[in-house]
Amino acid sequence: MASSVAAVIYTWMGYPTALWLLRLVLTKEACIAPDAAATFSIIIAAHNEAEQIASKLDDCLALEYPEERMEIMVVSDGSTDSTDQIVEAYARREPRVHLLRTPGRVGKSAAQNLAVRNAIGEILLFTDSASRMKPEAVQRIADSFQDPSIGLIAPIVHFGKHANAVSRGQGAYWRFELWLRQMESDLGILATASGAAFAIRRQLFREIAPHFGDDCVLPLDVCTQKFRVMQEAQAIVFDEMPHTIGDELRTRVRMTARSCAGTLSRPQLFNPLRFPGVAWGLVSHKILRWMTPFFLAAAFLGNALLAGRQIFQFAFFLQCCFYGAALLGWRVSSEGRSARLLGYPFAFCLANLGFLLGTVRCMRGARMVAYK
Repeated sequence: MASSVAAVIYTWMGYPTALWLLRLVLTKEACIAPDAAATFSIIIAAHNEAEQIASKLDDCLALEYPEERMEIMVVSDGSTDSTDQIVEAYARREPRVHLLRTPGRVGKSAAQNLAVRNAIGEILLFTDSASRMKPEAVQRIADSFQDPSIGLIAPIVHFGKHANAVSRGQGAYWRFELWLRQMESDLGILATASGAAFAIRRQLFREIAPHFGDDCVLPLDVCTQKFRVMQEAQAIVFDEMPHTIGDELRTRVRMTARSCAGTLSRPQLFNPLRFPGVAWGLVSHKILRWMTPFFLAAAFLGNALLAGRQIFQFAFFLQCCFYGAALLGWRVSSEGRSARLLGYPFAFCLANLGFLLGTVRCMRGARMVAYK
């Protein structure tokens, strides 16, 4: 029981504190002078996105970057609605827009591979149909790439807010996640990105296996090639958060399963002699977080077995109160009411349920290639 509690405390408190202290001591501001603008290929993998592909293209066309140095590629992954026709209409009047089609439904990763094979940009910017970028985002990314040690840049992603327990709790969770990533970025050990949008040097791109997520394996591939992953705080992207409990859980399970499989497929990064910082970050930030539900279960069961001893009764009482608050938060949220403070323990438990199911799915060898 003690080791499980220690693992949870280290994962959620000890590791962030260690990063903060190291950042205070080790980091310093880098001054990189802007140079000639790189060419960008913005890649959007879309499946039946007729409702929002037009606004996505409008968003990309409004980006403040030299038109002659940017192309916008929509790769339609077997779309059966009017997605293709909408993109074709844009392409006829805007030479920067191009449409590619996959031979049937092949999945997001395979569609992205096809787009890269046809892209001409020095920088590949992958983005989702639902995300929106601030007009200056691409220029901010281009400026950061002037540092030759940077191989991949992840913008800051802000999620839309909805008045329910899921968004309230997950909003707090995401703010903590962004802070953690910024600490890792400043220390040069970041090895992850958000699928809403990120940019990678073309020469560092490696084709993505269909069952892996781009936002997981491409940062890992950049690290294996001895380049850095950077979170750029001045590049802002907006995305939508899942609106319902079921949507959030399915998203968390999918992301965990694909990320877990992708991370474990790059075992060389866990070698502390070759990649000391990245190895530490992957174990502390990813592996131990995915293992948190197992640690929590072991701590609860161990505490329950020892609850007859007075010294353990208070700890057991606190755990019962926490999980009781999470259950109450679920009940209130399910009824469509605001759970307020109860949303935080509920969202934490919901996230860990997603970690549990996603990790189990990964260990069973399940593969997700195409999904909504």
